[in-house]
Amino acid sequence: MLYWKRGAAAAVTCLVMALAPALATAPAPQRIEAGAPVRTVDEAPADTYVEARVRPLAGAGRVYVVGRWQDERNWVGAGVNYVAGTGRMQVELVRMQGGELTRLKQFGRAAPPDSRFQTVRLEMAGQALAVYLNGERITNVTDPQPPRAGRYGVVAPDAPFEASVPVTGDPALKPARLALARAPQRVQLSVGDAPLRLPVSALGPYRYVPAGDAVPQPPGGPNFITTGTALDPAALGARPFPFTAQAADPALLKVDTADGHVLLAPLAAGSTTVMLTSDMDANVSTVIDVQVAPANPAPSPGYRLAGAVVPEPGARDVPWDTPLRLRFDAPPILGKSGGAIRIHRKRDGALVDTIRADGEYDLLGHEGQPLRRAVRLQPIALEGRNVIVHPHSDRLRPGEEYTVTIDAGVLNGTLGGQPFGGVAAEQGWTFRTRASAPRGTTFTVDDDGPADFRTVQGALNYTMAHVARGTPVLLAIRNGRYQEQLYLRGKDNVTLRGESRDGVVIDAVNNDGLNPGSGTSQDAHSPGITGGRAIFLIEDADLVTLDTLTIRNSTLRPNGGQAEALFFNSEGRLVAKNASFFSEQDTVQVRGYAWFWRTLIAGNVDFIWGNNHAALFEESELRTVGDSGRPDSGGYLLQARTVAPGDKGFLFVNSRLTHGPGPKGSDVPPGTTFLARSSGYDFVWDHIAFIDCRMGPHIAPAGWAGPNVKQPMPNPAQAGAAGGWREYGTRDLQGRPLDLSHRLHGRVLSLDEARAAYGGRAAFFAGFGGGRGWNPQP
Repeated sequence: MLYWKRGAAAAVTCLVMALAPALATAPAPQRIEAGAPVRTVDEAPADTYVEARVRPLAGAGRVYVVGRWQDERNWVGAGVNYVAGTGRMQVELVRMQGGELTRLKQFGRAAPPDSRFQTVRLEMAGQALAVYLNGERITNVTDPQPPRAGRYGVVAPDAPFEASVPVTGDPALKPARLALARAPQRVQLSVGDAPLRLPVSALGPYRYVPAGDAVPQPPGGPNFITTGTALDPAALGARPFPFTAQAADPALLKVDTADGHVLLAPLAAGSTTVMLTSDMDANVSTVIDVQVAPANPAPSPGYRLAGAVVPEPGARDVPWDTPLRLRFDAPPILGKSGGAIRIHRKRDGALVDTIRADGEYDLLGHEGQPLRRAVRLQPIALEGRNVIVHPHSDRLRPGEEYTVTIDAGVLNGTLGGQPFGGVAAEQGWTFRTRASAPRGTTFTVDDDGPADFRTVQGALNYTMAHVARGTPVLLAIRNGRYQEQLYLRGKDNVTLRGESRDGVVIDAVNNDGLNPGSGTSQDAHSPGITGGRAIFLIEDADLVTLDTLTIRNSTLRPNGGQAEALFFNSEGRLVAKNASFFSEQDTVQVRGYAWFWRTLIAGNVDFIWGNNHAALFEESELRTVGDSGRPDSGGYLLQARTVAPGDKGFLFVNSRLTHGPGPKGSDVPPGTTFLARSSGYDFVWDHIAFIDCRMGPHIAPAGWAGPNVKQPMPNPAQAGAAGGWREYGTRDLQGRPLDLSHRLHGRVLSLDEARAAYGGRAAFFAGFGGGRGWNPQP
């Protein structure tokens, strides 16, 4: 381990430089040997940021920027763990206490393909800790330990690294951010493609001031100052800055910049990088990885497309959100050519969409929507002999004719008894979209039959764009499998009603490794991708109903960890009835007010949770499934983070707690599942109650997990009649009363206390709307 001295004057200089339009020179890096002795450093305030640029020298290992350092056994840190042999890394917030390292929060990311420098920032403000990577705020946690001033530096526990001299400063000063806007830092092109124009988020540092505080005016001017609670620089008015762009190999790629965009023109096949650098501060830079595939257009093969593709060649009146489908003679495989599927507008040949098999992303929502959901995804799905290709959201327009081409090598298999060599323009895979828009407030969705829309997101896009916020809308979804991530924002009174519960399946793979974080929408200037790991993200919406359908996140837990099927990220009201939600970890996350009626929620780890006010589950099933990574683990049903001590939290009435096999077939061992565990935060409350519920033998006799050496103390530490961990009238699955004498940490309610906890839906939701109340009905 190695620390560098950095005095107060140097920190102030760094702060001034961040605000001044002057070119800075990056500090020379120094080598950190694994396990080297610690060197003394100056103290920094308890509230500060510590930042350094780091890169691995052995391809793997951990490195942390540390603060509040008391000695080798006590400090907090933010850093990167490069996992050997996986091509992945973990961005981490950690605490060393008494010589024991605890990972407070981890987010998986793809590691850069080379040992490039990355900028790590640890932000400490009171009990809040946050980690930034290359200027992007990754995550934050609450450190329950009292803040203390201490030393700061960089530590590499188990492998050598290079790192710049760490600098400190005011945590209210947020870092500059330079990155592609609402996109990953990875671009795929093919030789012969037209130049690709990508918007860049180039936003200078800004000072964050809590709402209501006095607003000072720094040298940079008022555009550097903002107030409020959001942390997105674009939303807060940070000032754009000019930047330059340079290709590492100009023989492969021509690079230009114009009007806040970077233009990439492929010249030859190969891999290269593009460095974006601020003209104001050379320390602010980013690297974009670019892969250029060779030109590989399809020949003109003799096989016929009629009967093998949908839409049929020459089809008319096609819904404008239609996926493309191909049916092979036998199950095909995705190729590794780097080619693409392209859709051109026929009347002028304009390219309207490019779809690649790997590394794609999309902006869910409609064109012109101020905030959209940016996500990484897999747009090409294989189902037996069938290939389903999803164009990017809202690319096709009504009343237009389109031509589809597929490069050779994108798909490998046989079609009509011949090797599939792609689809050439002259083969005539054309179709015309429906010219007229649907009318009324009921829209049908069907993946293959007569309908207004082919995808659920297509119907949501139209609803958000063309129906007034308060007007009730019904999306009638026919039986089928809809492989898509979903997004709804700014529209109330929307009902998604399936034809049958098991027949309508909205199913995709999404997780914390693919799209880190719970998720939020982004404006047009926001850097990176923050669309989150849920299948369905709902924001700023009230009275959303999910009725008679299934939403499934197909992530296997060892491959992605947290993976919501649903995230209701709104202070409004959600209804789920006769529905099913499947995942393994964090299946359902709710804020606001939610009512679940005769609904199945399946998972293993914290599969019901959220910063909510009141969530009521009636006559529902909570199914703990076998963990695909740890077959001996029964997991935890809930982690409540109810936002106020007087809120109702999570209440389960007349519901069944069952168990069953997980994705890999393993069931849950008896006595290994806990009803809940606490987040350990003192600013949210563990309000959970089970009343007249039946529980299977998988539930641990102790019931509640913690406090112990692995689990924190709940809040409140001692449950009362109206708050904390509680239950009443618990029976086994056959209806016999359960012996609750072995329960730990929770409270067994009396009959009167149980009646007070649940006096009907109207009483439970009386707090909605500042006392206006809510009384949902089946």
